[in-house]
Amino acid sequence: MKRTRKLVTVAVLAVVVVVSAITAAYALSANTTETYAYLPEHSVYFYDTAGEYAWASREVDTLAVAGVIKGSGTHLFYPGNAITRADFIVMLDRAYGMSEALDNGQVNSNGSFVDVPSSAYYSKAVIAAKAFGIAAGTKTGAFQPQQSMTRQDAMVFLKRTIDRTALKLGTGSVSSFSDASRISNYAKPSVSALVGAKVIGGSKGKINPLSKVTRAEMAVMLYRATHLTVQSSGAVYQSRGDLVNLCIGTQNYCDVVIENYDPSVTYTGLMEYTDFRRVGGVSYVSLSGKRAIDRTVTYTNGVFTFADGEGTVSIPAAADCVAIDVSQPYHQLNAPTSTGSTYRYCYPSIEDGAVTAIYYSKV
Repeated sequence: MKRTRKLVTVAVLAVVVVVSAITAAYALSANTTETYAYLPEHSVYFYDTAGEYAWASREVDTLAVAGVIKGSGTHLFYPGNAITRADFIVMLDRAYGMSEALDNGQVNSNGSFVDVPSSAYYSKAVIAAKAFGIAAGTKTGAFQPQQSMTRQDAMVFLKRTIDRTALKLGTGSVSSFSDASRISNYAKPSVSALVGAKVIGGSKGKINPLSKVTRAEMAVMLYRATHLTVQSSGAVYQSRGDLVNLCIGTQNYCDVVIENYDPSVTYTGLMEYTDFRRVGGVSYVSLSGKRAIDRTVTYTNGVFTFADGEGTVSIPAAADCVAIDVSQPYHQLNAPTSTGSTYRYCYPSIEDGAVTAIYYSKV
């Protein structure tokens, strides 16, 4: 789950930053009370994290909710684009609060770099990262902010950042990677430590140290680094099947703990939920009853009329009822459309005899 730790001392950083189909016979009725959450298999914010980048969608969304990463105003994240050294530092700053520590006087500034203008959007983040000893420049005092970040340099910067937190990493080995000899000597300790902590896993038996870091890779790397679990041998990332991202109506929740987790169940799509609550910044939920979004419904004069296997049933809309399109990006209509036209491929959440949300797909 997402860890949140405040800066506690000088030079100590905080982390500022979640099926087997269940089938059942079911008929809608005006007395039904069943509430549903949607567990997306794609990003709920960005069009372009589907397909070949679907593996990064949950991490991207979690960091987007935390304000660590941002896309364009057209719901694009550009996951395959190389990330610059400047933007890498900006993301580190948002995740670990380096600028906040600088503002609070918990670390003293030692200036910037010759090629970082004071007016640049990344200037403050770079100054803070330099103050913590995370960002280093060339012998001529340059940071090269617009240069693409290599994977090994990203690991060096990330390892330095983790070292400034209360977390300690153990040791690891890169001997299993076929291209381990390509790792620069200065980067080997950082790469080894992050491999040992399972923050880095490589690809097809390679670590690709000199390749450029893509925005998708950065999101996964940073997500894992901010979700480390303390163990006696050192902090390590552990993938957890009981952590999911889910949407309830218009709200997106990340790193939600499934209290009744069953490893034989695939938690995706529309599922009935109960006991959703937040305790100490962590969300908990119980999930069951997977539903297909396959109903047909019309909406007229504040009433939904559903086609059902046993006929039709009419159920009023709650005053704050929302209609949700579950496709990318996940979004709502301003209000249910009262035209008598048909919603195809839909399913409702019903509470106290009224439809509180209707989830639908255009395809």
